[in-house]
Amino acid sequence: MTGSKVDPRVVKTRSSLRKALVYLMKHEKLENISVQKITETANITRGTFYLHYKDKRDFIKSAMNEILDDLFAQIMVERQISTSGNSVQVLSLNEAFQCIENSAEVFDVLLNNERNDFFYAQLYGRLCQELTKYAKQLDSEFDDFDVPVKMQVSFLASAVLGVIKSWLQDGMIYTPRYMTQSMMKMLQQFSGEGMLLTSFFDGKVKSALEI
Repeated sequence: MTGSKVDPRVVKTRSSLRKALVYLMKHEKLENISVQKITETANITRGTFYLHYKDKRDFIKSAMNEILDDLFAQIMVERQISTSGNSVQVLSLNEAFQCIENSAEVFDVLLNNERNDFFYAQLYGRLCQELTKYAKQLDSEFDDFDVPVKMQVSFLASAVLGVIKSWLQDGMIYTPRYMTQSMMKMLQQFSGEGMLLTSFFDGKVKSALEI
């Protein structure tokens, strides 16, 4: 059964409100951002706002989830890396760096603003969730090399997000392609004889014709 199509006007309204929230977060702490400020910045009435959200808390939660869902919908790809031939979802580093570069102002505010650092925790949690699911999919093929999976997940998620934050802070002086290749070189230092959790990160980069 095909899901119902979302009204384009609803999509536009929610997108405008998200953009307004991110803009305000660049200058103010979240607790100081009112519904009034959000709606005025988005040029949307309070009545329209409350047609979509119960309150500010509901809106912020929905907005952050939508940003995360949009990001992971673009960066998760199907790959056949399992020896059984089964297809699994992995994270394309090239797509991740590309998406972040395309929305650099948004992600810089969400990840590198000292006033509002809660988005990092949400992104970290989502990445850990995907890594853990990947490890479970590999099952008997996975070589944990005597290190608890939870510890590996925490290490990898922190390392990758740390590099992304630094890349944004430094003004993205390196291209997504270079960042992907550099990350893969570092991740491959942890490779071993078995299937490791580092294989969750896909290092395929686009050719010049694909960009």
